[in-house]
Amino acid sequence: MITEFFDVLDCAGRKTGRTIARDEAHRTGAWHGAFHCLILYAREGTGYALFQQRSPEKLIAPGAFDVSVGGHYAAGEGAETAGPREIREELGLDVGFRDLLPVGRRLFVYCFTPGVMEYEFQDVFLLARSINPAALSLQTEEVSAVLELGVERGVELFSGRAHTAEGSLFTGAGAGRKITITAAEFVPCLDNYYLKMLLLCRRYFNGERQLLII
Repeated sequence: MITEFFDVLDCAGRKTGRTIARDEAHRTGAWHGAFHCLILYAREGTGYALFQQRSPEKLIAPGAFDVSVGGHYAAGEGAETAGPREIREELGLDVGFRDLLPVGRRLFVYCFTPGVMEYEFQDVFLLARSINPAALSLQTEEVSAVLELGVERGVELFSGRAHTAEGSLFTGAGAGRKITITAAEFVPCLDNYYLKMLLLCRRYFNGERQLLII
């Protein structure tokens, strides 16, 4: 197995000039960088957001739902190169960096299990792209399925106004199936991340293009 190395960042998100192996970064809580992207699209007058279901083989949050695409920066990388690469690898979509709408930088800190910690600076983007979830080519070692969730249903769920939401789950093997989900099935966070992202999607569908910031 090839060992992945990350750039070690300081507490302001700047590269320190040092690198660290992936497992060591998660064991020690070293700051490192990551790319996040949420895909949104409209169909028949309804706005949707696409979430991925993480592979059950993942060390961190196996089987949990997350934004459409997420991945660490390898040493020397930034969003310009890692973003399009991650989207292509995980979903099979060819996207240029200029197609991505930056919405800010997120600090994510979470202790998942003893000895497994994330200390990330995440560069977060939206991607407006008309897609067919059933036609995506999923990287199964990273992504086991994708979830199509209506934006308004998601807002209801993550705002606490609904305990469950109905979406469609696609495994890359044809038509999706209806499922009922809860907020607890998403990667845990302390900052209302998914609600913030869905509210940005709502604003985008309402025609806003300026000051879309998490």
